[in-house]
Amino acid sequence: MSKQSQNYYAVLGVTPSASMEQLRAAYRDKVRIIHPDSAVAASPTASLQMAEVVRAWSTLSNPALRRAYDEDFLDSDPIPPAPIVRGHFPKRLIGWILAIGVIGVLLLDVVSGPVVPAKPDGLLQSGSCIVIDPNNLAVEVGCEVEHYGVVRQLVGFDMACPSDTEPIRDRQGMGHACVVPSQ
Repeated sequence: MSKQSQNYYAVLGVTPSASMEQLRAAYRDKVRIIHPDSAVAASPTASLQMAEVVRAWSTLSNPALRRAYDEDFLDSDPIPPAPIVRGHFPKRLIGWILAIGVIGVLLLDVVSGPVVPAKPDGLLQSGSCIVIDPNNLAVEVGCEVEHYGVVRQLVGFDMACPSDTEPIRDRQGMGHACVVPSQ
């Protein structure tokens, strides 16, 4: 077993000659005090302290591990425990990632060019320009040609269009196109 850097007896607050009952009682008392979910513990290092207590208990509660620990730790010079240091939030890294992302989006916008309007596909959707055919049905056309109006939304036959739009039946028979007439 390697040299231990932590005095498990000190972690639990007992002496090396403590009985199993004394170890158990000390472990339970420590857990009640420093458990991260307890109101008393409200410390940023409570979970790290809890891990040390659990490690000490799991070593000292097992007779074979306790014997090996005692041989290794009690026969050597105790090493003071390393201080517990919390990690830091990488603000600079997050700032650089955000800046690179914004620059990337701007560059993509510059090199992508203008958006070409889609050709009519015959399926009405919000924003489609329409004309009315001889059967009084809405037919999609390109917005660059003269058109009757623009579809605001599509609704079922059993639903009503908003009052500022005109309901025109869809050519595919899917419902009504709520159309804002062109001036």
